Amino acid sequence: MPPRSETPEWLTAVHEADVAADYLRDQAEQNADLRAHAIWRGVQEAGRNGRPAVADLLGVRVGAVDKAIARAKGNPLHSHLPGNLLERLLDLELAEVPPLTTPQWQAIAHLVRATVVDVTWLHDPAGLLADEIQDAGRAGDLDGIDTEALAAAVRTWRRTQTVAVLEAIRQDATDSLPTTDRP
Repeated sequence: MPPRSETPEWLTAVHEADVAADYLRDQAEQNADLRAHAIWRGVQEAGRNGRPAVADLLGVRVGAVDKAIARAKGNPLHSHLPGNLLERLLDLELAEVPPLTTPQWQAIAHLVRATVVDVTWLHDPAGLLADEIQDAGRAGDLDGIDTEALAAAVRTWRRTQTVAVLEAIRQDATDSLPTTDRP
């Protein structure tokens, strides 16, 4: 059995696969929402008898069109922001994150990759990430890292800064994280 301070490689791979599966499910949901909204728009454009006309064009039953309309009405589209505005916002937020040392970023990246980050992180991502850091420190999983100081630093991040960090790690863009040589 490996020492407690090391996560087995296979376990990390399982966690990464779980995160990837969650991401793919989210993407499938977003695509289903986009499809539902397109169908709803088609029904509206077709006017009277739009539901049967759209069903005929799609080669589906009217009931399938009705389900798409219900989905579209219950799930507004997520964003109408132009181009890569959200990506650029995250880049700006990331630039304002106080720099950490390479080992600190490596520790955070390790934890993020081994943690399922989902919608529960929306309200307090910095607090949840700091909690993960402290839990790993208590378990002895982050040797050589002052986990209390690192958790305190993470807790100062704004919500958007934390999301920018999570996204950079998720995209394997850890080289874009602000780094310093001084702890």
